[in-house]
Amino acid sequence: MSTQKRKRILLISVLAAILLLVIAWQLYKYHFAQKKIAQAVEEKTKGLYLLHYDHLTFDEVAGMLHVKNIDIRPDTAVYQQMVRENKDPHMLLQIQVDALDIARVRTPKALLAKQLEGGKIKVTGARIRIMVQHFKKDSAVYNPAPDLARQLLGRFLKIAIDSVQITDATVLVGNMDSSETYFRGNKVSLLLSRLLINSSAQKDSTAILFSRDLALDCKDLALSTRNKKYTIGLDSLRFTSTGNTLHIAQAKVTPRLSETAFAASFPRQKDRYDFVLQNIALHHIDRKALWYKTIRADSLVIGESSFKIYRDISRPPDTTSKVGKYPQQQLMHLPFPLAIGSIVFTRSFIEYKERNGKSDSSGRLRFYDIHARIRNVTNRRADVQKDRRCIVDFHARLLNKAPVQAHLVMLLRDSKGRFNIQGDIGSIDAPSLNPLTEPMGLARMEKGRVDHLHFAIDGNDSIGNGRITLQYKDLKVSMLKKDKDDPGFDKKDLASFFANLAIKNSSKTNAPRTEEVHFHRILNKSFFNLIWKTLFTGIKQSVGIK
Repeated sequence: MSTQKRKRILLISVLAAILLLVIAWQLYKYHFAQKKIAQAVEEKTKGLYLLHYDHLTFDEVAGMLHVKNIDIRPDTAVYQQMVRENKDPHMLLQIQVDALDIARVRTPKALLAKQLEGGKIKVTGARIRIMVQHFKKDSAVYNPAPDLARQLLGRFLKIAIDSVQITDATVLVGNMDSSETYFRGNKVSLLLSRLLINSSAQKDSTAILFSRDLALDCKDLALSTRNKKYTIGLDSLRFTSTGNTLHIAQAKVTPRLSETAFAASFPRQKDRYDFVLQNIALHHIDRKALWYKTIRADSLVIGESSFKIYRDISRPPDTTSKVGKYPQQQLMHLPFPLAIGSIVFTRSFIEYKERNGKSDSSGRLRFYDIHARIRNVTNRRADVQKDRRCIVDFHARLLNKAPVQAHLVMLLRDSKGRFNIQGDIGSIDAPSLNPLTEPMGLARMEKGRVDHLHFAIDGNDSIGNGRITLQYKDLKVSMLKKDKDDPGFDKKDLASFFANLAIKNSSKTNAPRTEEVHFHRILNKSFFNLIWKTLFTGIKQSVGIK
């Protein structure tokens, strides 16, 4: 064999050996990568989670990693052992992902220096179930950042990713010990930019989920109340960390039963709520406070809203005491700290509908074109020490006719639930009140006009003390009874005659009288019932009804 031929054979052998080594390395690389990934998850979670996936492709030259059909779920046996040792985690995850892509993965650095660095992580079609323990009273002071950082790092010293993008995910949050679901989010998208996790990451108060910037979108979020009477729905949520602002296109509290069925489902009277709020924006949220389950923000602005309340008073009354349940007192009993500088309703509508068994019909008290601002909405002790006053300024049109304005001051953390409200109601023709007075009071305003009503009421848990000034003229009423044969009402002639004898036809024009009112609270009635009863008592006194 010639020297030239031997050189060719040697060259071919070397090339074949190199080719075999490359093939062997590629096979080993896939095996090594798969083993390391599975081992990393097991080590980082102390064996709590099991990992399965169908296919893994890794291009070392391009630094691209692609994984399909990932399934991560808790190992039941390991979890039960942790429970027996009182080491059970506060949270469990169950994650299924259709596809995971990581660009610009720098594996040698990760293996040698225990640093995982990459360009972009893209997660598609994720189904995430988060199971948490029932909220405890002391859970508000728990900051999960250090524990979360340790769990994510595992044996790594550093994780640095340019961006993490999650698209079209479904997120469910529920109770760890039961099948109860707290809420469900559909078509959730999340973008984390410049993510960095290391030993000092949890100390960086400027980061959010260890990232410089975060954008979160959710098409809809559904919650169910504990009594299963309502569905709470949120549409088109968006949070951006650049302005720390949360936008919600619409929030709805929808009753599951009709008015009649709802009233019949309770043994006693109960308010039925039907609320719609649109174009909601929570501005300048304190992100760090969220770790402590505290909601702090500069303002909450609600574009348009509708609040409808229904009560059937033909049902047996609720005899449960409402003492200690004024709005400012209920604020103190929220299960989480809250501090919002101001809540603004730019254009709202309120309807209180009441069915009266005696008239077998319903009256509607309606306020249109409401603009309201509530200032200093907080239950934090430090905030209350600085300012005890929660202030409400309210402007509307009663029955879309008479202008109404009120100024309400509620004292926070006051042992007696003290408050003060004063306001004015403008001019309205008396017959315009008949949609209220006929079904709710079996009285018809035949003629007359209310020129002005001014009120100032000081109240607490047990009494309302007020001063009422009413200006009116040419007032005439008819007392009514339900028609037995036809829908509608019949006039009670004798009762109407004596009522008009008792009523002062008009107030004094030059010097209208101010009535002093003292109304003792009905203890099983609400805050608004006390205000209304005190106001109505003053009105009756003003027109001569004792």
